[in-house]
Amino acid sequence: MARRKDHTREELIQLAINCGREIITAEGPAALTARNVAKHMGYTPGTLYNLFDNIEGLIIAINCETLHDFAETLQQIIRDNSKPKKCLRKISEAYLDLQQSRPHLWTLLFATPLRAESEAYHEAIHAVFDPVVQTMQSISGSPKAARQDAKILWATLHGICLLKQSNKLDVTQADDPKTLVKQFLSQFLNR
Repeated sequence: MARRKDHTREELIQLAINCGREIITAEGPAALTARNVAKHMGYTPGTLYNLFDNIEGLIIAINCETLHDFAETLQQIIRDNSKPKKCLRKISEAYLDLQQSRPHLWTLLFATPLRAESEAYHEAIHAVFDPVVQTMQSISGSPKAARQDAKILWATLHGICLLKQSNKLDVTQADDPKTLVKQFLSQFLNR
């Protein structure tokens, strides 16, 4: 059987990422299988394994793209907001919006365990996290405190989103995630 040469390797990688994102967006992370992605691409699963070591490699590539998109959003927020507290409020809103507008990609990114190491993935994480640390620095006072405060902010946002997504946020009474984040930020940023 002859090999197809319809796409370059780089084009195939991007096609796999795009098809994976489409599958996840439509059906959730559990639907991301080599067979589903390859079928969506119009190729065999073997082609996918020539591009990525395993399905986790594709997950990392998809997550990197999601992180790059979110990093661009954060950079725009930082450019548009010179006051650190307002900027952090807008960043928090953007995080909530990411989870609400693309819940399956958010789940793949933040609630799917990965065992593989990837320099590109760590760089993509830093492209999102480091601007938050830098914004936090004028409020926190030191690089170490800013890094820790940024982690506290991310953990709080993540917890609210995860509880909302799993329908456990409103166990006793319904509360809007944006209202909870606003209350947290009011206390956290004015301590």
